[in-house]
Amino acid sequence: MSARINHPYLSSNYVEARAYQLKALNSILNSSTLLVLPTAMGKTPIEFMVIADKLLQNPEKKALLIAPTNPLLAQHFSDAEKFLNIPSEEIVMINGGIHWKKREEIVKNAKLVLSTPQVIRNDVKRGSLSLSNYCLLVIDEAHHASGKHAMGEVADQYLEHASSGLLLGATASPGSTEKSIINLTKRLDSKNIFSMQRSNPLIKPYAIELESNVINLDLPIKIQEMVEPLKKWLDGMVETLQRTGVYLHKGIITRTGLNDAMKRANYLIERKSQHGWNSIKIIVDAIRVLQLINLISTQGIISTRNYMRRTESQFQKGEKKLSRFVQKKEFIDLKNEIYNMKEIHNKMDKVKQLVKEQIEIDPNSRIIVFASLRDSVKSISISLNGINGINAIPFVGQSSRDGDEGMTQKQQISTLNKFREGELNVLVATSVGEEGLDIPSADRVVFYEPVASEIRTIQRRGRTGRHKDGYVYILISKNTRDEGIRHAAVAKEIRMHRILNRVKNQRNLSFNYKNPINKLNNFTVSIHENEYDVQSFIELEEERLKEISKKDTISDSGKNNQKLKNEMRDISNNLSISQKLRPLGQTGLEQFNLKSEEE
Repeated sequence: MSARINHPYLSSNYVEARAYQLKALNSILNSSTLLVLPTAMGKTPIEFMVIADKLLQNPEKKALLIAPTNPLLAQHFSDAEKFLNIPSEEIVMINGGIHWKKREEIVKNAKLVLSTPQVIRNDVKRGSLSLSNYCLLVIDEAHHASGKHAMGEVADQYLEHASSGLLLGATASPGSTEKSIINLTKRLDSKNIFSMQRSNPLIKPYAIELESNVINLDLPIKIQEMVEPLKKWLDGMVETLQRTGVYLHKGIITRTGLNDAMKRANYLIERKSQHGWNSIKIIVDAIRVLQLINLISTQGIISTRNYMRRTESQFQKGEKKLSRFVQKKEFIDLKNEIYNMKEIHNKMDKVKQLVKEQIEIDPNSRIIVFASLRDSVKSISISLNGINGINAIPFVGQSSRDGDEGMTQKQQISTLNKFREGELNVLVATSVGEEGLDIPSADRVVFYEPVASEIRTIQRRGRTGRHKDGYVYILISKNTRDEGIRHAAVAKEIRMHRILNRVKNQRNLSFNYKNPINKLNNFTVSIHENEYDVQSFIELEEERLKEISKKDTISDSGKNNQKLKNEMRDISNNLSISQKLRPLGQTGLEQFNLKSEEE
């Protein structure tokens, strides 16, 4: 038996009470909060506990949960039906595939509405949805709530229309600068930040170990030879920009340096200088050449060829400004050389080796390969499917462009179901697979390239190690853009935690939320056949886990409630393997059912 959370609006399936989640819950119920926890540490269960208690306290009102993608939204819908003890017809999911008039009818009698943010924003603007009768807004993957993103606009609408409503933003990665974190808390009106790292004694015993392996690869000589003329082409353009005083960065030519040059060129244009217009043309071409260099050196032949074909097609359709680029000798020579060339980049061979190796270790393994570009996703999938025992499929977003068809919501969910059932054992995904989705038993995750964003790095790494120890492999091509991006991602993640702690201490102190009032009276914890108040459970769990962290043993601290202590000790011994490995309330794809868009 495990410790079970009891609440009138939570089903009996809600098991494995954890002290850090209950502490977070109490903090959230005291004030609008930004919740920051590592991936796979149970942000979703906390969200549903907040929903349950707010609906209990406000029987005449509704709750709203928004998530950035339809697959993630469908997962939350499945979780809500399983874990909330309210009639299933009062839990509804709406999206853009349902006409707004029908959505208006669907939400009328609902207690919990789950939606993508664009739908809520648009329905509020047209007047078919009012947020005034919602007591709670939960924003999942809240780091998106900035600028003109629909998530941020829904937060604005909620704060304007819902008097005394509670707003919970949840994310594993709020940003790497003080400005971005402060702006996020202001946008969500977060009076409180609740965060913990994996090293915290309350979390550490539950954190699955991830072994990260950076694999440095020498760039194939043939690719180096093909890159050389492109570098000379780029160097020549940048030298011209340096002579006019537009490009000022030293060292390796980067997109950042070219973007800065663009700002200076625009300033010259404002001053009516002809040098400004000439510089803009050179900078635009330089950016395209740099893109070509980065593609062939970090992605490979196939992605480069597809990019060049699309660019030529755009030129032929009338984009005459591309003539300087596609009619240049270096462009034509490279196009002809790789026209029928097979993939020679060694990243592809390394991906095949890592996937094959994991399948040989365990034929039932599940593997995810992340690549930033759809071209790479497709070529990796094709290459992997040539290996015996491998059944790989691309997993991309819904948008379609330049003849590149995206996946519909049903296709995305169907793909995840096939992955769950073992019909597919390798998922090759773009960024759409990074956030929130619980993909069970992902024994190995491969980054085809590093990503500069600390948010995306954390999200990608979180796709493994959710249920058992996992392995992450990051492929780096030496002396390429990969190396700079890898260093930037590591630095940003370290900086994120440091800044977050500073902002949290300042914000919590200014709003006096260091010691929140106990708001957990509607919750109890059951261990075996006995029921305890939450505060006693938290205090004894804190004591137990801190001792484990220090000595790896449980010591008797002299507390009076010896009966509860003994039962707490029994929990670890009596948990099943699956219960130990699965975070509280975390569902696997075994609970992820295909939902109709009309539900």
